Amino acid sequence: MDTAFQEEKGSFIVLTSSGEKEIQRKKSFWSDVTRPVPLTKRDWRTRDVANLWIGLIVSIAVYQVASGLLVAGMTWYEALLTIVLGHTIVMFVAIILGHYGVKYGMNYTMLGKTIFGEKGLCIPAIIRGILGIFWFGVQAWIGGQALNIIIATIFPAWQNLDFLGTFLSFLLFWALNVYIAASGNKAVKVLEGISAPLLIVMSLIVILWGLSTADWNIQTLLNAPVVQARDDVDFWTLFWPALSAMIAFDGGIALSMPDFTRNCVSQKAQIVGQLSSAPLMTGYIAFVGICGTAGAWLAFGKEIWEPAVLVGCFSSPVIRLLFSSFIIIAVLTTNVAGNLLPPVNIVASYIKGRLSYPKVAVLVAVLSLFAQPWNSLSSAYHLIFDVTQLLGALLGPISGIYIISYLLEYHTDFDIVDSYIQGEGKYFYMNGWNMKALLVMVGFTAFILSGKFIPSLNFVFNNAYVFGTLGAGIVYYMTVLLGRKNS
Repeated sequence: MDTAFQEEKGSFIVLTSSGEKEIQRKKSFWSDVTRPVPLTKRDWRTRDVANLWIGLIVSIAVYQVASGLLVAGMTWYEALLTIVLGHTIVMFVAIILGHYGVKYGMNYTMLGKTIFGEKGLCIPAIIRGILGIFWFGVQAWIGGQALNIIIATIFPAWQNLDFLGTFLSFLLFWALNVYIAASGNKAVKVLEGISAPLLIVMSLIVILWGLSTADWNIQTLLNAPVVQARDDVDFWTLFWPALSAMIAFDGGIALSMPDFTRNCVSQKAQIVGQLSSAPLMTGYIAFVGICGTAGAWLAFGKEIWEPAVLVGCFSSPVIRLLFSSFIIIAVLTTNVAGNLLPPVNIVASYIKGRLSYPKVAVLVAVLSLFAQPWNSLSSAYHLIFDVTQLLGALLGPISGIYIISYLLEYHTDFDIVDSYIQGEGKYFYMNGWNMKALLVMVGFTAFILSGKFIPSLNFVFNNAYVFGTLGAGIVYYMTVLLGRKNS
């Protein structure tokens, strides 16, 4: 570490004016998007980080996962335990990678460039970007469905448009997401701060509605057939793949945590903010999903795992408007911060000022249309045990390598100037490629994906994120130790 270029201020490493001049003197990744956030401009405290996770967790996706586990055959308390445990475990990944954001004020792209190399970065960046774009499209479609219900309730003739009306509603909601994302992290902070308490209250209404269908008897509600175990399903057969899926569910957000924690005033703010809100709110919204699913069974006599479909079953305009508003706010807070901003930051870091940040947000959002989100949500089982496991197969190995490299290879100590410059420096590796990291990542991803098609390896795919993170992390650490021994 060159003390002329960077200095330690408490738990922060700050770039000096000489360091900034050194970076700008050379070809580099330096831009308005990638430059470290100065200490004087950091204003995210414990409450702000907690609000971020409340907005991310109090989501329709978590509601649907809880409902999906019930439909798959778990009891309500088995589903609740599985979801909370999985979302708690992934917090440790988020905190470790979030530590980098706080310490250096730098974003996910720069962490990837430092660990994978300036050229090797493209592979994990593309994977993270594709997953973010895919989920953004899916969530925007869910929000669009809710907006469609609101418009049709106010203007009944809108229902005659059928799919066209839903698609137009989707585009309107899509545009709202893009507008907020284009405004950057400040807009996200304001959005999360306003919506977090509102989401808690509105989701409480779902619980109360569920209770009303059971004559205000919690035992009657939780004894509904849809929230009881199915005789033909073994809990442990469901539990392990479901747990891995729950960990993977927020794996992409955990990976991108430096994009948010770089705005934090301290490590304590990001650690306490994450641990105090994510597990608690996961349990809360999962229970909302349980009550909504049980209430749907008691009220309408069928399994309904999609909230927008449930809303469509009501004839009351007030209920349709109220529940649809809840879906829109819940999706909006999750979709912008968790799905759209990460790929926007990645693309903005790569193009280095050739397009404005708002234009990059529009570009990335347009790509989500090619995912055809209206065809992606076919069933609860498919969402949890296929889509989410695929997500885990892609994110697990990357996460394991990031954790091992940051904690054990570099011991959290990076040279900021070398992190930015191109074509030279200690993080240039082999002509811009960290081949050790890339081979481990590609190898484990291929191995896990093969488990989808080879029966004897199905257990590997069914626990994709766990196998990927632990396996790739251990193997990568072995290559690090071997490299030190031979040096």
